[in-house]
Amino acid sequence: MEFSHNEYGEQFADVYDEWYEDLDDIDSVVRFVVNLADSQPVLELGVGTGRLAVPLSQHLPVSGVDNSPSMVARLLARPNVDPRLTVSVGHMVRDMPRGPFAVVLIAYNTLFNLLSADEQRVCLAEAERRLLVGGHVIIDAFVPDDSLGDTPNESTQTKRGNQLVESRAWVDTTKQLMGGSFVDELGNDRSWQVRYASPTEIDEMAHAAGLVLESRFSSYAHDPFTEASSRHISVYGRAF
Repeated sequence: MEFSHNEYGEQFADVYDEWYEDLDDIDSVVRFVVNLADSQPVLELGVGTGRLAVPLSQHLPVSGVDNSPSMVARLLARPNVDPRLTVSVGHMVRDMPRGPFAVVLIAYNTLFNLLSADEQRVCLAEAERRLLVGGHVIIDAFVPDDSLGDTPNESTQTKRGNQLVESRAWVDTTKQLMGGSFVDELGNDRSWQVRYASPTEIDEMAHAAGLVLESRFSSYAHDPFTEASSRHISVYGRAF
């Protein structure tokens, strides 16, 4: 199949840590993953700057893959990177490390960086093949809102880190694509695009990949998932 080439990492590497440092309570993420992994190796797809992989590697072996050389360079430049963390540059499906792993972590919206349903299905199938017996796949993503509708490239002002940026976004509900850009005070224009899916559709893709939903939360602190939840952390295990 033809793999998408999402440039998100190269576009955002220089600002990612500043703009998204408050995305998660890192300690909660680490506890969540470590409890599932039971001291066995973990794979993070779309490892980026190591926001999660670096603290995870203080507890267990972690492998990561990302298609952005700039993101990986920033990860490797972090102080005191644990030798239990191994990282490679490559497409997260085509070049997925072989494992096996106790947990394959697909952190916030990383699955959506694959820009077709077919590619997302293949990603889950390849993740399933790399699981140890009793292993888990974690998918963390936003829940598409029922009010989501086709929108043009509308512009708003928003705060990212310490910068005020002009944000533009568009939605194509037919193709389940969203995209946009951020223009900062220096005129730097960073674009993004995702192919979103509902929790129900992800469950169907996971089932086709030989996975079954084991639990679903709205946070890594195990807050319940409800109809009002805007985010889901879904844990899948092998169906057989």
